[in-house]
Amino acid sequence: MNEQELFVGIDLGGTNIKGGLVSKNGEIVVKKKIPTEVDGGVNHVLNRIKQLVHELTESINNNIPIRHMGIGMAGQVDAKRGVFLEGPNLPGWHGVNAVKELTKLLNISVAVDNDANLAALAEFTYGAGKGARDMLMVTLGTGVGGGLILGGKIYHGAGGLAGEFGHITIQQDGPVCKCGRRGCVEAFVGTYAIIRQVREKIDAGQESLLKKIDPGKMTPKDVSIAAAQGDKLALEVLRDVGTYLGIGLANVVNLLNIERVVVGGGVANAGKFILEPARESLNKSALTNLAKMVTVVPSVLGEQAGIVGAAMLAVLEKSSE
Repeated sequence: MNEQELFVGIDLGGTNIKGGLVSKNGEIVVKKKIPTEVDGGVNHVLNRIKQLVHELTESINNNIPIRHMGIGMAGQVDAKRGVFLEGPNLPGWHGVNAVKELTKLLNISVAVDNDANLAALAEFTYGAGKGARDMLMVTLGTGVGGGLILGGKIYHGAGGLAGEFGHITIQQDGPVCKCGRRGCVEAFVGTYAIIRQVREKIDAGQESLLKKIDPGKMTPKDVSIAAAQGDKLALEVLRDVGTYLGIGLANVVNLLNIERVVVGGGVANAGKFILEPARESLNKSALTNLAKMVTVVPSVLGEQAGIVGAAMLAVLEKSSE
C-alpha cells in the first residue's frame, strides 16, 4: 500500500465500539471491535476508545500520518460543540465534551456527530444511497437511529438534533422505551424490544426453538437463525418488527417525500424477515403517490458504515481547516 494519510473512524454504540483506519477514499485499511462496557463509566469508555485507537495504529506502518479522528455516538450530539447531550444507551454521558476529552487523551484532532448521521453519510456516498438526493438511513441495533440526507447533505435541524427516527411515536399507549416515553419506534423494533416480544410469547406457552436459549443471552441473531429454520414464533416476531418499522417509515415518507430508505445495523441482518413486512406496511400507511417514489433497501456497507462515515467526518473537518 502506498503511504497516505489515514483517518480514524470510531462508531461508539451502547454494546460495542467499532473502529478503523480509513483512507480519504473510504477504504478501510484495518478495523477492530471491542465491547463498550458502559457500566464502567465515562472515563472507562474513553480509555477503551484510546485503547482501540492505539491497537489500530500499532497494526500498520508507523510512518503513515494519523492526525484526525471522527466519532459517531449513539444519541443526541451537539456536533458543533462536540458535546453529547442525551442517549439511553450511553448512561452518564450527558454533557460530556467528547471532542475535548478525546483530543486530550489522543493528541489528535477529533470531530463528533450522531452515529446514524455518519452511517447515512457513508451509505449516501459509497453504498446503498448512492445516486439518491434525499434519503433516510435507519440503524437497527441496541437503539434505533436515523440519519437524514436532504439535498445531498446531512440535515442537522435547528439545533443539530434532527433524525431521531427511533423516537417517533407510533402508538400513544405502547410499551415504554428506554428514553422513558411510550410507543416509540425503538420500543417496537430495537434489540430489547425483539427479545421482550420473544420472551412474552414463550411465557404465554408458545413453542419455539428459542426456548433452548438462556433469555439473558439471547440476541436478534438467534431470532433470525430460528426464523431461517422456519420457527413460527421467530417469524411472527420479526414480521411484527418489520410492520412497526414500516409505520414509522411511512411517517417520514409522508412528511419529506424521500426517495430512498437504507436500513442497516445489527438487527437489520434479519434481512427479508424484517424488510419485506416493512415495505408492505409502508405501502399501506403512506400516501399512495409518496409510497411509489420510495425504495427501502438494505445497507451495502453493513457494520462498516459507521466506521467509514466517522472517518469521512474527519476528512471533512480536515478540509475545512
